[in-house]
Amino acid sequence: MKKSLIALAVLASSGAAMAQSSVTLYGLVDAAVAHTSATDAAGNKTNQNRVESSGANNSRWGLKGTEDLGNGLKANFVLEAGFNTDTGTDAQTVGAAGTAFGRQAFVGLSGDFGAVTLGRQYTAYDALRAATNNLYDTNVATTNTVWGNAVAGYANRVSNSIAYTSPVFSGVSGAAVVALGEDKSNTNPVSQNNSLHIKYANGPVLAGYAFQEEKTGTTTSKYNLLAGSYDFGVAKLTGGFNMAKQGTAKDKEFQVGVSAPVGAAATVAAGYSYSKGQVAGVTTVKGSGLSLLGTYSLSKRTTAYAGLNAMKFKDGADNTTGKSSMVAVGVRHTF
Repeated sequence: MKKSLIALAVLASSGAAMAQSSVTLYGLVDAAVAHTSATDAAGNKTNQNRVESSGANNSRWGLKGTEDLGNGLKANFVLEAGFNTDTGTDAQTVGAAGTAFGRQAFVGLSGDFGAVTLGRQYTAYDALRAATNNLYDTNVATTNTVWGNAVAGYANRVSNSIAYTSPVFSGVSGAAVVALGEDKSNTNPVSQNNSLHIKYANGPVLAGYAFQEEKTGTTTSKYNLLAGSYDFGVAKLTGGFNMAKQGTAKDKEFQVGVSAPVGAAATVAAGYSYSKGQVAGVTTVKGSGLSLLGTYSLSKRTTAYAGLNAMKFKDGADNTTGKSSMVAVGVRHTF
């Protein structure tokens, strides 16, 4: 009897411990058949058929876990790696070549105070931009290509970073991320990435402001974003205005989008993006892009999709300097 009671006690305590902590394997596998077309300033055209990895969303796998430390305090971690579905090779992000978990790798604590995490993670600026980008922030959207002409595109993830995410107060929340460059020398100033956002999200409304400053050597780039969305139920509108500046170079950019459910399993979305780049007040490049995406849920975890986009670039005199387009049909599976 005593042995039985002891065994039951051990099982009960083991079950309680397991309930207080968890580790989850998760991922996303995406591939598409795509036809791409590109025309340069001289009118030379290149067409290509290919099997693309990550046609809609970047393929990835990861581990995430949490442990209840008591009194509302939790320990959390995420380890996430990218891969190319078409070749099976690593697909790490810029600045993370050769790393095991180039997408995310962080650990931290969360509680009533919010959350503090350390490691490689998304910037606070990127968190708002991703939440308000058209076409559900998929790779079919043209913002990442059309934006960032006079000023190079921003870093969406940073290493050696400290992040704080606040609790939500009546729909209002904020976040800040500081990435320490750790590359200072006698001849080189330390590089650093600072970002923050504040947003209001309540019911159908999301509105926010985000800022990011990137320092590399003696070069400083700054990004300011005002963006939001409104869900009418029958359709959801998204939009954002971004301004990027580096010395005398400046980009003024905006994007709008609309998405809507079609029945219980399908959705359709459309987006438009535009950018005007200037150097010393003189317009040097203008870019525009239109994109469409339709999805159909085959199950809770598997989605078929079809998308297309088209982009055009002009110089300050409105001469076309390049055009490109893509049509793709693919499948996305999450686990």
